[in-house]
Amino acid sequence: MISRVIHKDKPKETIFRTLVKDFWKDKKECDVATISIAQGKPKRSDAQNRLYWCWVDILSREIGYSKDEMHLVLADKFLQKIEFTTKEDVTICQIPSTRNLNVMEFVDYLFEIEMFSGEWNIKLPRTDDYGLALYNDGTSR
Repeated sequence: MISRVIHKDKPKETIFRTLVKDFWKDKKECDVATISIAQGKPKRSDAQNRLYWCWVDILSREIGYSKDEMHLVLADKFLQKIEFTTKEDVTICQIPSTRNLNVMEFVDYLFEIEMFSGEWNIKLPRTDDYGLALYNDGTSR
């Protein structure tokens, strides 16, 4: 199964095109597929969580941060900040929690981290969780 998150107020054509392309990439024998749309967003998977913390551990050791610091560095670099002005006219800007990311948002986040690691010449392992975390299948691609 492949899934994507769509938003009411954002373009959808590219999302559906890549969804279909990704689905049929390795399924030459399949002639028919079904697309379902569900309300809300799914939570990130256990495989995504395991892979993420494995990668955070490696990056933290290689770059020289603690795991918690590396977690914050990555979130600050790749996640859109929560920013608003209070009733007292104070601007608050905060890094969002990765816990609030849905499955596809977390897939995008993991891809960003993998590209970031390349900038530091750090090769992140593609563990058994890699295929499940990024493609919802058991391959390490």
